[in-house]
Amino acid sequence: MTVALVLAGEADAGLCGQLAALGVRRVDTAERTGPGLLTVAAAARAAGERVLVCADTVPEQVLAALLGAGGTAAFTGMNAAAAGPAAGALVVDRPDLDALAEAAESLAATDSAPPTVGALIGELTRGGVTVRVLDAGSDGQGVLAQLVVDPAARDVARWAAGRQLTPAALFGCSLGLGLLAAVWFSDLAIRAKLLAAAALAVSFLAGRAGSLLAATNRSAPAVTWLGAACGLLTEFGVYAGLAVSAALAGPPAPGAAGLTGIFGGALQPTTVAGWEGAGQAGVWRLAILAMLVVGVRRMADLGYEHEAGAPVGVAPRSVLHTLEQAAIFPAGERYVVIVATAILFGPRVTFLVLVAWGAVAAGGVLAAQVARSAGLDRAAASRPGDARPGGGLAAYRGDGVVSSWLGRLVQGRLPPLPPVLVGLFVTCVLAFLGLGNLPGILVLTPAEAMMLAALGARHPHDGRLDWLVPALLLAGEGVFLAALGLSHRVAGWLVFALLAAVIMRHVDLAYRARAGRGVPADVFGLGWDGRMLLAGVAAVFGVAPFAYATISVYLWLLFCWDFLSGWLGSADGDAVDRDGPRRRRRAKAAA
Repeated sequence: MTVALVLAGEADAGLCGQLAALGVRRVDTAERTGPGLLTVAAAARAAGERVLVCADTVPEQVLAALLGAGGTAAFTGMNAAAAGPAAGALVVDRPDLDALAEAAESLAATDSAPPTVGALIGELTRGGVTVRVLDAGSDGQGVLAQLVVDPAARDVARWAAGRQLTPAALFGCSLGLGLLAAVWFSDLAIRAKLLAAAALAVSFLAGRAGSLLAATNRSAPAVTWLGAACGLLTEFGVYAGLAVSAALAGPPAPGAAGLTGIFGGALQPTTVAGWEGAGQAGVWRLAILAMLVVGVRRMADLGYEHEAGAPVGVAPRSVLHTLEQAAIFPAGERYVVIVATAILFGPRVTFLVLVAWGAVAAGGVLAAQVARSAGLDRAAASRPGDARPGGGLAAYRGDGVVSSWLGRLVQGRLPPLPPVLVGLFVTCVLAFLGLGNLPGILVLTPAEAMMLAALGARHPHDGRLDWLVPALLLAGEGVFLAALGLSHRVAGWLVFALLAAVIMRHVDLAYRARAGRGVPADVFGLGWDGRMLLAGVAAVFGVAPFAYATISVYLWLLFCWDFLSGWLGSADGDAVDRDGPRRRRRAKAAA
């Protein structure tokens, strides 16, 4: 059994009920100030068993995962959209209770008395206690990340904290090393591939250290988005580097492009050489598919996270935990596959494995999430940011002006999921048959079918499976843009660049909504509807390559501008707001 301490003005009845249902026998309330932290210290010294420290409302599945975790573990919240401290919980094992008491007393002696669980985690970490952070970064529950990378990442994070390095600095190092790895992956030499593997490994380590460092502090939402963006940009850059290397091989047979490496030549006479088309164009098609799988899965994870009120990876574990975590194909395992297959067989095999394994893993994860969503309490699942403009699930969609106008016509009465499924089905069927076979204005048929999804734009998205809508919208847009570009003589690398920008835009808007800063209509980004219509019209007039290049450059410039002017500006404002009370206390004491 576990003793629970709730850091709040008063114990929340719902949280107390959750703790009782999970077997917690005693729940005490402590203030969010120095005396409350002293209560934590006293309880830690008196308890002869594990102690659970909570702040604000924590989802029940998070509490269950913490109570089932071995050793000292923590959940640091999701940088909640609502104002005030983020939710969090910390389970401290018996060997670390003395360290918890010392950490609480140390924090209580400070003038600011930080109220978050993250402050306790940081103090424990500085005292030499290893704390497993359950929600540290995207794809953080993989076997490679947990067993191999995170032990070293904790040391790096502790070293960085001692030198006052910020998580943003570590994320920047991670991105720089990742892009350097992408450049080396574009080289055919085995030595260059080995250097790329080393750079990619260090990049992943720096990213994990940045996530752990951010988790032990109440980092601004901009820092969370920076970590996610750096991870995606690194992976997409590596994909691009591998695809570029296929053009440099000069294979003896046109269909063998991308079959390099140590044993790639042995696969040239097989059907592997002709998958998704012969030559370098086929390699780019595979790279685009692999990128879409990653992007759609990320959007689905963000949608389910909103629905469940907790990070995707936080769930009770089964006996086959290790095999399960490797099978869901998180980032660490994907990097291992990339390095091994690129060195042994070349980029074509790399992308085939990424697409096949990624699709199966994504299907399995989605099936599990759909099954679990049936048991979610909808009232408990609603996020605090839903009450704020731009904080609900509808803000994850990335609707443009056209979708917003169509959604206003039905005034939110139409459920969003059925029209999205119809539009996606039509788009996928026409893409499979070939958009190049559609003459003239009929090329716009898939885009028109996807416009059905606009009818649900004003719906509150409170259905059991409505969290799937943003991911399905990205899938429909991605399939249409890829099929249209590849069938209208747009270079594979240009289609790849546009889709990478589109995915980053969708994820950017989702993270904004996650932080309560979503936009009602993506006017500047054109929206998924505007981009599809613009690309379709350009194909009708025979200027698809020009349109793809223009939209791609515009979206990438917009991505940089939005981050510098929007995210960073908001982060500075948050920092000022958080430091304001401390400055006022000091000024009052000085007076």
